[in-house]
Amino acid sequence: MTSTEIFKEYFRKKIIIWGGVGIIATLIRYLSGYETSFLFALIVILFLLLVGFITGYISYRFYEKSAPGIVAKLINQNPLSEFQSIGFSNEDDIKLAGYINGYKIFLAPIVNIDDVKALTVLIPLQIGDGLDDYFTKFDTFFKFHFSDKIVFAEAILKDYNTEYDFTKLLNLLNTTIAKLKDKQIEPLKTVDE
Repeated sequence: MTSTEIFKEYFRKKIIIWGGVGIIATLIRYLSGYETSFLFALIVILFLLLVGFITGYISYRFYEKSAPGIVAKLINQNPLSEFQSIGFSNEDDIKLAGYINGYKIFLAPIVNIDDVKALTVLIPLQIGDGLDDYFTKFDTFFKFHFSDKIVFAEAILKDYNTEYDFTKLLNLLNTTIAKLKDKQIEPLKTVDE
């Protein structure tokens, strides 16, 4: 990532929000009749801009420095480590990819700054007849999602590492694939197949 991209991703929004809070707070104080000097307003606004910068830096450090290591560890822990034993491959320490009943499956653990862990499950699909069906929720876990001219069955399983073991997760995937086959929704065909 370039410095500009890092600033836009982690700092800009937080600095704008906190700077806005500083401006609004000083305006409210001024309009309420309290003595508000230029120096006071400047100090309040600069302080809150600094707060925005610090919160942006905390997010940057977590998502760019800490999170990749946490995700790499999650891939090598149960239940995901057992998927490697059935042929799933580790791709760049950020996701597992493999096949179940002819459907390619991507398993990507994610973690946020509050240490909430989730698993994103993606199944790339062929766009076929009945396009209206793609705009509805597929089942309790999966919904259809368009990305770069590809449709995915996508599920985000929160607290997957405590809620699911290998068998439960594999059963969920097998059940979903059976439903896709019943509705004649085919897996995406790729060049390497």
